Amino acid sequence: MAMISLVGSKVILALTNFLLLGCGFTLVTGGMLVLFDSDRILLSKLLVAGPLSDLPHPMLYYVAIGLALLGLSLATAGILGCWASCLHNYWLLSIYFLLVMAVLIGECAIYAVTWLWPQCMGLGVDGDAMVKSLQRNYGVSGQDQFTAAIDLAQTTFRCCGVNSANEYDTSLWRLQALGKPLAIPLTCCILQNVNETGAYLNPAAVNLSLCQALEKNRHDGYRHIEGCQSRLEQWYREHYMAFLGIGLAVVLVEFIVLLSTILTCTRVYHHNQELKENAKNMAQDRDNAGSRDTIYHKRGPSIPPGAYSNETYAMTDSFRQNYKLLDKA
Repeated sequence: MAMISLVGSKVILALTNFLLLGCGFTLVTGGMLVLFDSDRILLSKLLVAGPLSDLPHPMLYYVAIGLALLGLSLATAGILGCWASCLHNYWLLSIYFLLVMAVLIGECAIYAVTWLWPQCMGLGVDGDAMVKSLQRNYGVSGQDQFTAAIDLAQTTFRCCGVNSANEYDTSLWRLQALGKPLAIPLTCCILQNVNETGAYLNPAAVNLSLCQALEKNRHDGYRHIEGCQSRLEQWYREHYMAFLGIGLAVVLVEFIVLLSTILTCTRVYHHNQELKENAKNMAQDRDNAGSRDTIYHKRGPSIPPGAYSNETYAMTDSFRQNYKLLDKA
């Protein structure tokens, strides 16, 4: 690290901040893509249990907004870091370091909780809770979003109910006849338009009467038998690992940015100290030169050893008088 010059450290800081800027734009783009994927967001409605299940929007909606905001923050930090790398301001780099450190600590705390204890955030597939929610909320007025999420899951994963279709026998939708007089929802049937977008909103069964038949030998091959829990758990794990992987990559980039910021701060600090020492030495040299000039003007120029001056041969008046007397004698 000591072999890296100030210019080299600034180049490293600029490159790492360009990488941070790229991560920010990637997160903003990914968050917006998820936000406009209505089916994916709707499915996440089934992943939340407890108090978070009463949120006005599915969980993935808030995750997408959080990703977009985080990406915007990282992009702003990357631009600020690139600007700071062009300056020799130690304090600006220190403030930038503290800001990135604060963001990194917050992200690490969120990722640690999400990784070690996702249930505390209401994330996960709880089969018993889903069965109770299905029996209590499916087809009920005011629970249109949950009903659409169940229909979407049954159409996408080609399943019926959480564990089996028997769960609808004791549901409010069936007991109180809240919908059409059906044994199971139409999305549990094998559909003609299964590959169409929005098929769960307007399902068309291949054979409606056989699909709704109670005898197994009659409805076999016309309705889905397997429950949705296992498929939904797989879908959840895939997205869970993808988001954690993205988070770990962002944390790694931010950690590299912190290291480059520390390196640049030390280089700038040493550079400023060298400038102060040079300025101090130059001031001392000027003071010493001024002192020598003052002494020269007061005492005159000094005569080096072995040199002679006219004053050596200057004769005093008494010498001249004695010399004249000797001549007369």
